[in-house]
Amino acid sequence: MKKSLFCILLLCIQLLAANDTELFWNTYTAALRGDKEAQFQTGVMFERGIGTDLNQSQAAKWYEKAAMQGHMDAQYNMGIMYASGRGVEQNDQFAMMWLASSAKQGDKDSRRLLLALIDGKITSDNRSVPSENISNEPNIAIKPIRIVTKEDASTCSMANESQCTKLIGKHAFTSKSKQGDYYKISGIIVDHKWQEVKDEIYVQISMVEIK
Repeated sequence: MKKSLFCILLLCIQLLAANDTELFWNTYTAALRGDKEAQFQTGVMFERGIGTDLNQSQAAKWYEKAAMQGHMDAQYNMGIMYASGRGVEQNDQFAMMWLASSAKQGDKDSRRLLLALIDGKITSDNRSVPSENISNEPNIAIKPIRIVTKEDASTCSMANESQCTKLIGKHAFTSKSKQGDYYKISGIIVDHKWQEVKDEIYVQISMVEIK
């Protein structure tokens, strides 16, 4: 899922210095106290099984708590979950409601998917992503490079803009391949330490600088 995947990058950075189980409980405790960012992160961890068992229903529960407090990315994720029926019963009206809330805060991905739902471009066979947004281009190997994201860059779970989340601040990554207009992230660099990224995560070429 777009927004959760990108938070996983940030969580991975934190995991360089903390055990994932400890991180989960620290995040979960803050979520119980009502911190909306912690509630969102708790949803991410349940969705991906980071530091806890994978549980889509619990992910939806914590995304919704954050969404109700106005968390834009949580609102987007709730829209996706209701559109796809992941963790909740599929409901296009609720999907459009949450996507509209996120879009009102300026999220372009939410606006695009909202319009796709309204126009009937999201079918029962592909409830999460409009089919025309999926890139069919192959990954092309490139000379390994180090890249630094620009302000307001996003990372995506595939080489298109349909499942992306905005990053806070600048981040250093490495890449060994690209797909269309996107670099595939191969590693994260934090405090001069490198950690491999095995998931399919991409960043738009125009939103990075080569270092």
